Amino acid sequence: MVTRLSRGARVLVVALAAHAAIAGVTAARSGRPAADFDRYWEIASAAGRPYRDYPVEHPIGTLLVFKSLAAIGGGRGGFGLAVVLVNFLADLAIVAGLLIGWDATAATAFAVIVLPILELLFNRIDLWSMAAATVAMAAWRRDRDLLSGAALAMGVGLKLWPLGFVGLLLVPRRGRRRFAAAGAFGAAALSLGMVWWCLAGWTGLYQVLTFRAARGWQIESTVGSALHLAGVQPVRFESGSWRIGAVTGLTSVLLMAVAMPALTWSVWRGATRDRVGAGWLAGTATLLLLSTLLSAQFIGWLVPGAAIAWYERNRPAAVVTTVAVCLTGVFMTLYGKVVAGAVFFLALVVVRNVVLAAIVVITTTTLVQCRKSISSAIRRRDVL
Repeated sequence: MVTRLSRGARVLVVALAAHAAIAGVTAARSGRPAADFDRYWEIASAAGRPYRDYPVEHPIGTLLVFKSLAAIGGGRGGFGLAVVLVNFLADLAIVAGLLIGWDATAATAFAVIVLPILELLFNRIDLWSMAAATVAMAAWRRDRDLLSGAALAMGVGLKLWPLGFVGLLLVPRRGRRRFAAAGAFGAAALSLGMVWWCLAGWTGLYQVLTFRAARGWQIESTVGSALHLAGVQPVRFESGSWRIGAVTGLTSVLLMAVAMPALTWSVWRGATRDRVGAGWLAGTATLLLLSTLLSAQFIGWLVPGAAIAWYERNRPAAVVTTVAVCLTGVFMTLYGKVVAGAVFFLALVVVRNVVLAAIVVITTTTLVQCRKSISSAIRRRDVL
């Protein structure tokens, strides 16, 4: 037993060393022209009223972080370096959350599974919301309800997808803990929401849901990838992404309205059955499949859930998620060929989306068939 734990610790240390190395390389390149970092800097340095005088496709929390990092100084170069540093800290927060909320098994699983897309994540900002959601879940599991509610609200302020994790707050708890978590979430979310409303009104939410009122399916989305593979329409660069076909803003909103209750139910069901990993994966994968925008880095949202699933000995869910991560990493290395319409790489995107559907089937089946009686075995292992 000691040898096994020792080996697991070594794997975690090696994986984290790889994380640090990738972060270092990304930091060294952060000052170079790059579409995403340049866009972040454009938002951070723009004058005027956000969402009204200039479009912002991110929620209020992300906007505030951008503005804060820009205020530190150093221009575009310093800003890019600061974003990478915050990303690395968020990465470590995810590992710490999994380590404290579960154990080294979950932390190691995350550190290893995420490697194929880690450089991509360090060049985006999705690690921030991933960290908030992981901390919220870990705090809930350890009965730190105030922290859980506050962290969840922070995650929603950074990206809208963690909103479905309110399913945690619907799980019956002992005494007043359930209300403490809901109260912390409500107070924090209301504060952020009021600031956002004063700045933008409904305009801000609409810009986030439609990614600056984009009118096409992003070519990695479920519909977009199928259209691109069929070759029936040309692709175009719109609102920061390559898109195809036509879709209305109302469609984007309706798809979110369908996906979010599914995510909420999945998280609630997983929490009541001690299958948190399955709940995380089922709901989040459903959200991704129903989105008009499925940028490669969004696959990172699944990885903490896969790590928890591995801890819960739900090997099929964790392995299939790893396959989705690896496929994403492969076609992103030569993304120009995806845009250009190379059939092999277009097929990889479609296959990746089929794998996402398989994640939904596997984990939803687990949630439906699982009974509350399994919880005792898992909790006994935690105690031991």
